[in-house]
Amino acid sequence: MKSFVFILFIILSIPLYADASEGTEEFYKRVVKIARESVGLKYVPSVNGKHFTSDCIGFVRYVYYRAGFDLEKTYGRGRGGVSSLYNGLIRYGFTYDSKLANPGDLVFFDNTYDINRNGKWDDALTHVGIVVGTGRHNTIYYIHFSNSGVDEDRINLFYPNTHAFRQVNGKLYIINSYLRRNRGEGYSKKEYISSSFYRCFAKIRLKVKN
Repeated sequence: MKSFVFILFIILSIPLYADASEGTEEFYKRVVKIARESVGLKYVPSVNGKHFTSDCIGFVRYVYYRAGFDLEKTYGRGRGGVSSLYNGLIRYGFTYDSKLANPGDLVFFDNTYDINRNGKWDDALTHVGIVVGTGRHNTIYYIHFSNSGVDEDRINLFYPNTHAFRQVNGKLYIINSYLRRNRGEGYSKKEYISSSFYRCFAKIRLKVKN
């Protein structure tokens, strides 16, 4: 019985919310600012001796850690990677499905690469990025660690089958960036855009310090 009480105390003691002494809005502004400043990086740097993997989950953890919150410590449930963060967030109801998202929120994707190497698109929770803003036609801008490093790309869930609109001047306005390389899996070209792989968004709840 004592062991059970002790374990229960630990579970209840786990902080469910990030602390933000300056308030929610300023915290997320900082997340977006750090993410934007990171575009072009080819690897994820360390912060005060804390190391991060140079991949999508490492980048997200890096940005939030610099902003003042350790995602891995609070929400990292499981064996690591995108699925661990997702499982930690969904456990508390922090994920949501919507066509729009707020800056600083996370966006999760499935099937962005073949984890189990069976040639099929059946790989859940393979990628994550950070929402940084919204453009024309309700196009969402997100920053993530891609094959070439930290990039800014786009997703539009109002037009999930469209890669780009042609403007009056003849130029293309991209609303859904290509997110997966076509390696001859047999899918049509339009199925390699961001909207095809979208799973959900997530918002980290903040507890403002008094």
